[in-house]
Amino acid sequence: MQNKKKVFLTALCTLAACVLPLLPLDKPVQARRYERIVVCSDIHYGSKTREPELRARKIANKKAAVRDINGWEDVDLCVFTGDMVQKTGSPADYKLARELTDRVKKPKEFLAGNHEVIYHRDLSSTGRLVPADPYERGLHLQTYEKTFGPLYHSRKLGQYFLVFLSPDTLESKYAVELSKEQLAWLEKELKDHRQEPTLIFCHAPITGTLIPGSKLDTPRNYAQPAKKLHQLLTENPQVLLWVSGHTHTSPKNPSFNNPVNKIPGTEILDVHNPTWDGKQIWTNSLYLYPEKIEIRTYSHKKHQWLPQMDRTIPVPGEMRKGV
Repeated sequence: MQNKKKVFLTALCTLAACVLPLLPLDKPVQARRYERIVVCSDIHYGSKTREPELRARKIANKKAAVRDINGWEDVDLCVFTGDMVQKTGSPADYKLARELTDRVKKPKEFLAGNHEVIYHRDLSSTGRLVPADPYERGLHLQTYEKTFGPLYHSRKLGQYFLVFLSPDTLESKYAVELSKEQLAWLEKELKDHRQEPTLIFCHAPITGTLIPGSKLDTPRNYAQPAKKLHQLLTENPQVLLWVSGHTHTSPKNPSFNNPVNKIPGTEILDVHNPTWDGKQIWTNSLYLYPEKIEIRTYSHKKHQWLPQMDRTIPVPGEMRKGV
């Protein structure tokens, strides 16, 4: 009996030695060459819409978009570019906004928009937004930092340097204005990272990056102070993208992907992002490669990419690493 068992085991081992080398081996897993950022802009959760049926539909669309994003395995960061709150920045609005942002299971960064900061917590008797006084703005800024984190900050993602800016003035006639303190901080941050490809995220776009004469082409809708920001950008060629929201510019708008998006006097592209509070939702994804940035737009309604909106931004040779 023992001899038969020994003969069987010997035969089995011989067969394995012949067959195993012929079996296909799993291909080695290749590391991704990029980091992916998904831009989530102007969520306005629940919704600025009051009509119950449309409001419910918009809320459902927002939850579905979050499920899409959570299902993308290669997302390294979601950036919320302001106006997460529904409308006035009241405590109830902040609490409601967190209900959606907490659903996102990817790493997150936040910056403030005008709806977090500049309005009175209650609407007027006719349902209109009311400007907040300096004291209430200060309270809003405190609430924002307790809820979402610092108003302005920076971090690295791979070889890229990311900067996040927010409106933080107590008095201003503009929707988004940066304080002198924030501008001084930004100037130093850019000076200290001159050799690193840089992306700046801010709720409002840079002056002149919407089609001239269009409805939204007004100083109030551009980041301020315009002259100082333009000076900083022209002095820092390592900045490749200014990523903005606020104007709710969708792929259906001629300003969404247009030569005018290049900031005058620079090679910087202003990437406009749509609101989530429309009848459908699109998101931009930024694919950060060592040698380039690819910008792609996704329709969460049709569950497909919009290849006609694809854009590629080269990274200057002296800033490339790992190529």
